[in-house]
Amino acid sequence: MNEETTYLEISESGNFIRIDLIGFNHPNAELDWDKNWIRGFVKVKAGGFLGEFEADFMTVDFVRFKNELTKLYDNLNGTATFNTLESQVEIKIVGDGIGHLKAECVSMDYAGTGNKLEFEINFDQTHIPKILNQLEKITNRFPKVGELK
Repeated sequence: MNEETTYLEISESGNFIRIDLIGFNHPNAELDWDKNWIRGFVKVKAGGFLGEFEADFMTVDFVRFKNELTKLYDNLNGTATFNTLESQVEIKIVGDGIGHLKAECVSMDYAGTGNKLEFEINFDQTHIPKILNQLEKITNRFPKVGELK
């Protein structure tokens, strides 16, 4: 693949959660709902835990997270949440109002009945512009298609 990798990553001190996006699952589908699914790989390192698994995401998951994270960056207080319909990945970033942030992460290797890992990544507001840049690249490469009802 010659294209630059499109990904979302939150990391600090060797711990990370990274979502590499591969492509639309059904780009030629008839229904808009089906056209908005993206296939990806999730990689996680949390302390002594290291793993990766496949997961599907919706275009709107990234749009919503980008909007919430932009608001959080403006005042550094509150939360921004990335979650998926199939509950395989949840990232809740909590700001304390003075620049310290905590990403409360949950990952599940198989939708619905998989193994679950819960962990935290602590970082500061200087990481947010990089994350927002990643989200901008994702939403440009994988824009919402049609109406989702």
